[in-house]
Amino acid sequence: MEEYLDIPLQLKEIKDQKDARRIDMKKSIHNIIHLVTVTAYNEVRHAPDFGTEIWKYDFENIYNTHLLKDELKKSIHKSIRNNEKRLSNISINLQIEQVELSKIVKNRRVKTQINMIINGTINKTNEPFEHHETFFIGPLSY
Repeated sequence: MEEYLDIPLQLKEIKDQKDARRIDMKKSIHNIIHLVTVTAYNEVRHAPDFGTEIWKYDFENIYNTHLLKDELKKSIHKSIRNNEKRLSNISINLQIEQVELSKIVKNRRVKTQINMIINGTINKTNEPFEHHETFFIGPLSY
């Protein structure tokens, strides 16, 4: 049943007095997890704990990926647990690696790639949930 609003909101539809696009619960949970992971703490004025520490490392030279991985896992887990109440039994698997984006020697760019898999259980239906996301930091992009 599609009872949740999709993001981004299409304001033209609302302005034209049409119904806003609706989505199901799974897609809504995916949207919230994506928003949480790409938002910095204190970026949302009325919810300063919405977001993660990913932005903290956006322009850092990362020498200890194990420490980064542990910090990000804690931050993501805490934020999802606090901001997405429809999900329980949350587990997070992060893989962090340096990836070369250009094959041309002259324009070589190396960025830190984060592959994230979040598993959990949807409380209302008791069905398993899995979210995959890959993005780069330094600067953050996906």
